[in-house]
Amino acid sequence: MKHSILSKGLFAAAAIAVTATGFSASASAQNRTITSVAVSYSDLDLTSTEGQETLDGRIKGAVRKVCGGYDSKSLRDMADHGGCVKEAKLSAKRAKVSLIARAEAGTLGNGAMVVGGR
Repeated sequence: MKHSILSKGLFAAAAIAVTATGFSASASAQNRTITSVAVSYSDLDLTSTEGQETLDGRIKGAVRKVCGGYDSKSLRDMADHGGCVKEAKLSAKRAKVSLIARAEAGTLGNGAMVVGGR
């Protein structure tokens, strides 16, 4: 009986700790500003390998601007930065695929794509 009460108490304490950590992380994420950078492609031929490689370089630079640096001593900063980079790269990859398809179809106008992160 005593063992059961102790186990329930430990379980409850662990559940509270996990819940508190989750609220803390989500509150921190909600306070972050979403940033975006425009990446110009109007001077590129996106039907060529060279044009696509140049766009990749511009996207890489935009991701660095959007996500910035991080404190390598802080696990939270490292995780937030990793999430930002992942999100920004995924967003840019989707946009790039669409731009190349439009360029190959001859329907791409001049402009810029937006790379965003959190």
